[in-house]
Amino acid sequence: MPLHAPIVPTFAGGTLDRAGHRRTDAAWQEQARQDASARVVVVGRAGIGVTDGPAGPDAIFLGLDGERPVFARAADGGDGSPVELRDLRGLAARADAAEAGLLAHAQAMVGWHAATAFCGRCGTATQAGEAGHVRTCANGHQHHPRTDPVVIVVVADREGDRLLLGRQPSWPAGRFSALAGFVEPGETLEAAVAREVAEEAGVAVRDVRYVAGQPWPFPANLMLGFEATWDGGEAHVADPELEAVRWFTREEVAAAARHEEPWPTEGAPPPPQVETDLILPPSMAIARDLVDGWLAAGA
Repeated sequence: MPLHAPIVPTFAGGTLDRAGHRRTDAAWQEQARQDASARVVVVGRAGIGVTDGPAGPDAIFLGLDGERPVFARAADGGDGSPVELRDLRGLAARADAAEAGLLAHAQAMVGWHAATAFCGRCGTATQAGEAGHVRTCANGHQHHPRTDPVVIVVVADREGDRLLLGRQPSWPAGRFSALAGFVEPGETLEAAVAREVAEEAGVAVRDVRYVAGQPWPFPANLMLGFEATWDGGEAHVADPELEAVRWFTREEVAAAARHEEPWPTEGAPPPPQVETDLILPPSMAIARDLVDGWLAAGA
């Protein structure tokens, strides 16, 4: 079931020049941080926002937008920031690909700094260096920004007429999505796909094929999208984290795809109820991209 065209998931369209050679150029960094035209992405508990002006000494250098330096920084006291902060998911749903990619980049970096304030090896406090791309403790232990890989896969039957999806009990009624899980140490991506599908749905797969990746800064994941073909076994709930595992026909998936459910935002009215047994993930999620690709391949 190959896709007809490449997909570009939300958060995967960043175009910033990360300019790694500038991270250790102290003189250039000092000048860039004082640049009144600098762009600064502010990240706090209330959300994320963008402003212009000097970045300040503690800001994280993200890269260059043309000749314009771009930074990220934590909001002072979270909600006390003078910049209007809004939910990242809501902003990304309306932003273009480059802007959404920038926001994800900033959120992941600020989150990494907050999570790495102390050394994971000796417990002492860490200090930022290389314009925010390394943190080092007094004992010389260095920590670099990390991303946790997650495989996510849509499984079709051998005829390509049905799709295997699962749901977690915390999701809205009727919501099903692609199967997913973290890659474990010493494991290839293809092996992780086969293991996760077996652990969650009790079936074997073959023809595991990579489709696309999506940075997912909640807090620092990289979603690696795959498609695979069922190769035996009776689908059932094999993981207590799931509430249901179910095959859906192409007609059922196509009908559900005609109804878009946005990410919930604070203060927004609930979406209208639709008469369907299946609710797909919102279009912002790579799971939806994989489902839509499967539909397109069979059109």
